[in-house]
Amino acid sequence: MSFLPTLRAAAPSSSILQCLAKPLLSSQLAHSPYAQIRNLSSTSTQHAAKMSKPRSVQDVERELEEQKQMLARASRTNPGMDVGVQNLPVFESYIDPQKPLWFFAPYTGDRTYKEERKERATLTRQSLNEVIKRGALPPYQNDMRRSAPDAWRQFMLWTRRQNYFKKSIIYFNKMYQDYMKVQAEGTIGQASAISKDNALAAALNVIRGRKDTMSWELIKENRPPYLVSSRMTVVDPRDMKMAAQVVIRFDTQQALTTQKKGQQPIRREQRVIENIIFEIFPVDITCDWKVKGKLLEQQEVKKD
Repeated sequence: MSFLPTLRAAAPSSSILQCLAKPLLSSQLAHSPYAQIRNLSSTSTQHAAKMSKPRSVQDVERELEEQKQMLARASRTNPGMDVGVQNLPVFESYIDPQKPLWFFAPYTGDRTYKEERKERATLTRQSLNEVIKRGALPPYQNDMRRSAPDAWRQFMLWTRRQNYFKKSIIYFNKMYQDYMKVQAEGTIGQASAISKDNALAAALNVIRGRKDTMSWELIKENRPPYLVSSRMTVVDPRDMKMAAQVVIRFDTQQALTTQKKGQQPIRREQRVIENIIFEIFPVDITCDWKVKGKLLEQQEVKKD
């Protein structure tokens, strides 16, 4: 029983083995310290003449560039402006499925897709490395992972990404469940505390329109939640404030019970598969992650 609206759908593909999508960043990374994490504004200028990028990426770059220009103008007239309430675009709209068995076999599958997927995985590792180092993941704020050398974190994220990130997945899983319960049973204040942007708007619509008694229940997890992607980018050029987003995939069996006054409760069960976006801005130890929205997964287009 998902209340979340679709935030952005990635372009469909013609075949899972053929050119699924273009990468979001060229393999020729920029030389700035932040380019390897996710400097969307710089990649647009450097690679526009070299490659044709997806429309969704161009949208993200344009929106971020417009926001940076707006902040630069505003900082001259109002230096104390708070930029922590911005509605940021989605940094990564492409969703890679879990690796199939043939992915590791040499000389099989589409080589271009493998390279692009490898590049997206590299961006995820770089982003997570920076988020952990800045103390922005609550389970690891005082953990040895934060003080470990960058090379060690990168190696661990490369060899055991899901296990290395396990405590954070548990943290985001609890936030996802709390968000669903708040929509069915909670208040506007509770929704504002754990969600933002499209997710908050969806929660407010449900809460304000709630006339019957409702309750949400997680029956079981069909598959353990896992990390899909992570991205960072510079948002405020005045002091290099950065924003981060992670996408977690949930495959659950959920139940929603509604009861009108004086009537018997009605219980509905459904399998729900969602790719949920969580966002933090700015990326530091003092800020909290919130539910931002969800992404639609690419659907394979069958050939006639």
